[in-house]
Order: sequence, then C-alpha cells, then structure tokens
Amino acid sequence: MCDHKMQREYPGAIKPRKFVISPPLLLSLIMSLMASAVSGQGVQVPLTSPSVSVTSIQTGSKSQPDIAPNQDTVSLTMHEAVKIALKQNPRLLAARIEALEVKQSAKVARSVYLPKATLGLEEQMQRLNLATNFGQESAPYSVGPYSNVQLGATFDVPIIAVSAWSSYQAEKRRAESSQEQAADVQESIASIVVAQYLSLLRSKATEQAVQSRIDLATVLLRLANDQLAQGTGTTTDALRANVELHVEKENLVRAQSHTRAYGYGLARVLGLKENQQVLAAESLTAADEQVPDEQQSLAEAFNTRPDLLAAEAQHQAAKYDSKAAAEQRLPEFHFDGYWAQSGRNPAGALPIYIYQGEMRLPIFTGGRITAESKRARLAADRSQQTVTERQDVITQEVRTALSTLDAARQELQLSTEALRLSTRELTESRDRFAAGITNNIEVITAQNSLAQATDSQIGAMFDLQQAKADLSHSRGRIAEEYGN
Repeated sequence: MCDHKMQREYPGAIKPRKFVISPPLLLSLIMSLMASAVSGQGVQVPLTSPSVSVTSIQTGSKSQPDIAPNQDTVSLTMHEAVKIALKQNPRLLAARIEALEVKQSAKVARSVYLPKATLGLEEQMQRLNLATNFGQESAPYSVGPYSNVQLGATFDVPIIAVSAWSSYQAEKRRAESSQEQAADVQESIASIVVAQYLSLLRSKATEQAVQSRIDLATVLLRLANDQLAQGTGTTTDALRANVELHVEKENLVRAQSHTRAYGYGLARVLGLKENQQVLAAESLTAADEQVPDEQQSLAEAFNTRPDLLAAEAQHQAAKYDSKAAAEQRLPEFHFDGYWAQSGRNPAGALPIYIYQGEMRLPIFTGGRITAESKRARLAADRSQQTVTERQDVITQEVRTALSTLDAARQELQLSTEALRLSTRELTESRDRFAAGITNNIEVITAQNSLAQATDSQIGAMFDLQQAKADLSHSRGRIAEEYGN
C-alpha cells in the first residue's frame, strides 16, 4: 500500500527494500560525514553492508571531468607557476627587450663625446681652370688632367663637450627607468599568476566541498526513502531530499567548469601551449605568518617598488635634459683633422695632414636653445608630480593591503566558528530526523547552513592568501617571495 502511494505521489522515487538501521551504525555514518564536511574531503558511501541494504542511485554526471586524450595537463605548485611565468611570459619578455633597446640608446648618446675616426680611400682625376681658381689671364689656362690617389683617416676628438655629457647622463637614467619598468611588469605578471592560482585553489576547494555535500545529500535521500518504506516518512521528505541532491550536483558541475576555466587562464598567463591546462598541485590553506607593520612596509615599498624607481629615474633624466639644454650655450672644444698618403700613384705617395684645434660657440640659434630649456624644465616638473603621485598610490596600496589582511584574519576566525556551529546543527537535526521527531526540513536547512559556512570559510582563506599577495605586491616583493 505504501509502495503504490509513493509511486502515485512521487513518480521519481525508487522503490526501496525494507530494512532496519541500527542506531550505532547510523551514528557512526553521520559522524564520518560530518568529519568529511569539515575537512573538505569526499566520503565514499558503501553500497552494501552486513546489516543494511541501500538502493543505488544512478546519475548522469561524474564527480571528475574526463580529460581528452589530446589535451595535456600540467600539475604545478604556485612557486613553479610563478617561475615559469617570469621565464617565458610574452609581455614580460617584450618589456625586457625594450629595456635592452633603451640601453643601446644610452650608448649612442655616449658616442657623441668620444673620439671618432673615419678611414677613407679615394682616387681622383682632376683638371683645373687657372683663371677661375687663381685669376690667371695668360696662357696656360688649365692644368691637367692628372690623377690623385689618397688613403688616410679623418678624426674628431671632443675635448670639452659639457652638453653632450649631460645628454648621456639623461639617457643612462632612461635606461635605468626602462629596466625598472621591466621589473614592474615582472611584479604585475607575478601578481596575476598568484591571483589566478589562488582562484584555481578556491575553485578546487569549492569543488571538493560540493562533492562532500553531495555525499551528505545522498545519505539523506536514502534515509528518507528508508523511512518512507517503513511507513514513518512521507513522500514530501523524499522529494525534498532528491531536490537538494540535484541542486548540489548542479553546483558541482558549475564548480568543475570554473576549475577548468581557471586552469586554462593560468596556462595562457604562463605562456603554455594552447591545448594545455594547469592543475593545482596544492590546496587552499589558512597558513599565515607575521608581516611587517605599516611603517616598515612603507619604507620597504619606497625603496623597492619598481614603478616608483622608474618614475624617479625618469625625473632624474628630465633634470639632466634641462641641464643639457642650458649647457648648449657653453663653448665646445674639439681637436680634429686628417692624415693621409697622397700622390699621383701609390709609388709616389707622400704624407699629408691637417691638425687643428676648434672652439664652437653658438651665437644665435633663432630661440631654439631657449625653447628647449623651457620644455626640459616643464618636463622635469611634470616628472616630479608623477613621482609624488606614485608615492601617494603606494601609500594607499600598502595601507589597504594591511587593512584587508587584518579583516581577512578576522573573517577566517568567524567563518571557522560558524562552520563548527553549522556542523553541530546538522548533526542534531539529522539525529532528530532519524528518530522520527521531525521531518527533513530541519536537515535541509542545516545542510544549507553548512554549505554557506563552508563557502564562507573557503572565501575567507582565499581572501587571506590574496591579501598576503597584495601586501607583497604593494611592497614590490611578490616576484621575489613567490617566485624564488
């Protein structure tokens, strides 16, 4: 009679076999499930037992996604992921190449005040008009044609070139700024990798927690079916338990999709092959350690942040540009000339040369030097404002990271206590339902509370680890601390 009633009111229910669960076995099963929920590990529900018979439930989804045969998976720790990114990320490699380019520009600027020499070889055939060259009016009127072979070198040695020296110093500071900019890109890439890896760990922990809740929902459905078979339960309880099970299975599919997506995103940041997916070799933890206080963190950030060092180097370069523009009014002293072997043929060649000292002093340049000096001073003022702005940003980032870290620690403590209380609530509600005192509404509510507490704890652990990474990034140490 009960079976026909169940099939009529609850068509999706599976016809169970009647059995009796001993209280010690039921208590041990509940305690094992509670322990698995706290630890985040799944529990294998036995399909057969000497004193109990259960009904297996077939589902269309699997707890672990299948990996295609042509898809490579790479299991990495966070340290390994950051090291790979710092070695082969395309954006970082481009920044390093750009720094090398700017360094060559500094060498070009240095060549201006260094000695220069040019070797030349020429052969000429000449005929001169004496009237036009020397004003000769009587015959002969021309000389030549005759040949001339000359082999020699010209040279120019700057003795005093103050403006060129300042320009070289400006280019050197730009090269230093470019190197710091590459280091800033390195910090950004390391921060992105750490954040992506932590998101992967969070998704992995959520997936494990949902799998544990599926195990709990499965046992609840079996218990509801058992009570229905014994006449102590209702089809509504069985239906409610089955709905809860399918909701958790849907959550599992969503969590698995997020895990794969974070794995693919991390592979792209690391510069891996297109068909490769990263698997996390670690688990999300609540590990914490002592961090520097605000004053120490700010002092360290001002000394090590590459974006600030790059801005300061650009400011120094702008100051040297202003100095070089003003120094164009100063005289330059050069020693130049040439030396060569010259003759109508190689056998009759004789040495010829010119050695001279030269002073170059600009008298009138059409306002060019004045305009360049003003432009350089304005650029120096602008770069100083950039340095001040970066200092303000760094101060805010460090203080925000420390505040977020302190809040994450408090959230972790509260979420851990909430998880303990929700676990106790679920245990008591299941005991009441197993004893027939109440329906499974209390159990479903307690399971939802446990799910919220578990998600809250996972989120708190993620926030804690992310806050630590943000603090390292704000201090300019994330690549060193997470990649070395």
